[in-house]
Amino acid sequence: MVKKTLEDIKNTLQDVDASEISYAERGYHLAIEAQKGSLVSVVEFFADKGFYLADLCCVDYVEYLELVYLFNNFKELCRAKVTLKVEPDKPVAPTISHIYTMAHWYEREIHEFFGVYFEGHQKLTYLFLHNGIDCYPLRKNRVPVTDDDKKLLDSFKPEEEEDAFFINLGPQHPSTHGVLRVVLKMDGEYILSAEPVLGYLHRMHEKMAENRSYQQFLPNPARMDYPGALLFNLAHVAAVEKLCGIEVPERAQYIRTITCELNRISSHLLWIGAFLGDLGGLTPFLYAFDDRENILDILESATGSRLTYCYFRFGGLYNDIDDNFIDMTKKFIKRMHERLGMYEKLITKNVIFINRVRGIGILEQSEVPKYGCSGPIIRSTGMPFDIRKVEPYAAYDKIDFEIPTGKTGDNMDRYMVRMKEMEISLNIVEKAIEKLPSGPFNAEKVPKKLKPPKGDVYHAVESTRGETGVYIVSDESDKPYRMRWRVPSFSNLMTFPALAQRTLLADAIATMGSFDLVIPEIDR
Repeated sequence: MVKKTLEDIKNTLQDVDASEISYAERGYHLAIEAQKGSLVSVVEFFADKGFYLADLCCVDYVEYLELVYLFNNFKELCRAKVTLKVEPDKPVAPTISHIYTMAHWYEREIHEFFGVYFEGHQKLTYLFLHNGIDCYPLRKNRVPVTDDDKKLLDSFKPEEEEDAFFINLGPQHPSTHGVLRVVLKMDGEYILSAEPVLGYLHRMHEKMAENRSYQQFLPNPARMDYPGALLFNLAHVAAVEKLCGIEVPERAQYIRTITCELNRISSHLLWIGAFLGDLGGLTPFLYAFDDRENILDILESATGSRLTYCYFRFGGLYNDIDDNFIDMTKKFIKRMHERLGMYEKLITKNVIFINRVRGIGILEQSEVPKYGCSGPIIRSTGMPFDIRKVEPYAAYDKIDFEIPTGKTGDNMDRYMVRMKEMEISLNIVEKAIEKLPSGPFNAEKVPKKLKPPKGDVYHAVESTRGETGVYIVSDESDKPYRMRWRVPSFSNLMTFPALAQRTLLADAIATMGSFDLVIPEIDR
């Protein structure tokens, strides 16, 4: 597909510079340099070919700003990087939010952090920050926010309407699963519109990355996705390993797979408890956390932590696993297989639960590319897309497993996909333990101070909520020149305003709960 796409680009878009790139070194197959006048045509080309917008970010090279558009295809792996250079003094670019709905949020984020104005965008208001910010935080030099831009950024005001009223869902309400605020416009019990307001937990991880060495940043990813910390830990180390060309021993790859899948199950158990709590069922919460405690005991024995793991290292692991770890894991696998049957009786076949989730919050498969959402949300629509399969890493290419899918993309399907995923994760762990090779768990001669070669890289993993990608730009120093985190909850949440519209408030709560949102991951 890569060569065919490149050929089509050269035939269709003759005024752009396109070339094939080493995927093994860079994590993407095609590089396209667009001009301001041709950007929309380039983006329309990828939209027509069925690509989704995996991410949109900005890099400040001081002499110019570079917008980076990352595309991929759900049907066949083909990652493409499109770049557009804009002037640093008054950066302006055309909007693509009319082509990809998700760009509506990406462009707002870039506007408030870099000051890029997107022509044609309907609402360049604050998404993460607030009017107390005097300069653009991710610019390399101090660039003040102009008075006109402050007025534009702070111009969000809900539009009042006769016979309608507004309520705030959050930012402290438990059903928002974190400090998330959603401004709901209501007509009685029905939602007319839903406007998420982010940033209450924003900690500037991407800015911290620019001021820390690659090793010093190791603890940070776990603070983004605390229920699935090992998967974010892996995304970070694997991206740097790809950038530096570090080969990881086979034993370490298997152990990474085992621990990540255990972490995936523990995250799903946390979600089940919270989701059923949203719907008024507190008993499953107690059972789920009982099972989750068993996983935390296992992971603590290897990592020394129960939540914010920092176990993986560049080239391997912090330490090896022992026989006690393996024995505890085998006992848990046997126990959990039995408990899945209990959950089926307690939840899956519960008529009250079924009536609360079936046919509610339906996401059409045709809408998925517009949002670039991923994970169980898109698999519930019948789309068998999983980074572990289409873009394997660690030891996933050596272990056979299926990808569970739904049919209608409703709340019930999202629940069923995650329940099946837990069973599949147990099977992956079991097979990985059987195949676990002996040998070293760390690569030899990994420098204590990493200074990757100049260039960029994108690497993605399948976290518990979907595609987690790390885009790194290296200037040959021991600190990233730019580190961008593409997180799944951000694009997944973008679907909520559409799914919540014209639904009952109680049904919208169920839909949001089915998303398995982690707000620190969104806020970064």
